[in-house]
Amino acid sequence: MVLIIDTETSGLKGHPTDRVLEIGIAEYDERTGEVRGVYSSMVTYPDLKEHCEEKERTEGPIWIFRYSDLSLEKILAEGKDISMVSEEVRSIVLNQRVTSYNVEFDFFKFLLDEPWNLDCIIAYDIMDLATDRIYDLADDDLIEDKELQRRLLREREAFGQEDKWIRSIDAYRVLCPDDPMKLEKMRHRAMDDAVMEGYILRALEI
Repeated sequence: MVLIIDTETSGLKGHPTDRVLEIGIAEYDERTGEVRGVYSSMVTYPDLKEHCEEKERTEGPIWIFRYSDLSLEKILAEGKDISMVSEEVRSIVLNQRVTSYNVEFDFFKFLLDEPWNLDCIIAYDIMDLATDRIYDLADDDLIEDKELQRRLLREREAFGQEDKWIRSIDAYRVLCPDDPMKLEKMRHRAMDDAVMEGYILRALEI
């Protein structure tokens, strides 16, 4: 069993400049192939309103507020305080095998640092595994969606072989063509993404 963690944040720089605004945890059982949600919460901070307003004033609109139904108002109304969320997450992942789609971002920029301080075993990075598998498939002309295959190869050529990672949504489209979680219903929220990444992991047969 491995836990997949996804975060939605106020920016890309990491702690302490940015904050985790939502966290979702899914579980993948390698024995049964089951993927299920385990934990989800929006996260509030004593100064969250001021933090988000300053970020938008200096850097422009916060990405997750533009491209999902998550909003500052929703977090303030329905979220839980960071001290409570971090304690609950620590208890779930303590000494457990964990991963994410971009370990460097989720863990090394946020979750291994204050105020999360997670104590867990990072098993691997789903993004690394998916990128290697999908480019192998593309090079062998084995991706069913040929338009997607051509786009991925063009992007790799433009960015350079070592620099272009496969986005999670593209990995899901390639590896999960049966669409087990129904993409049209996704909200691009932390739990949705964590479950999607669990299905990617299942397709990779790790």
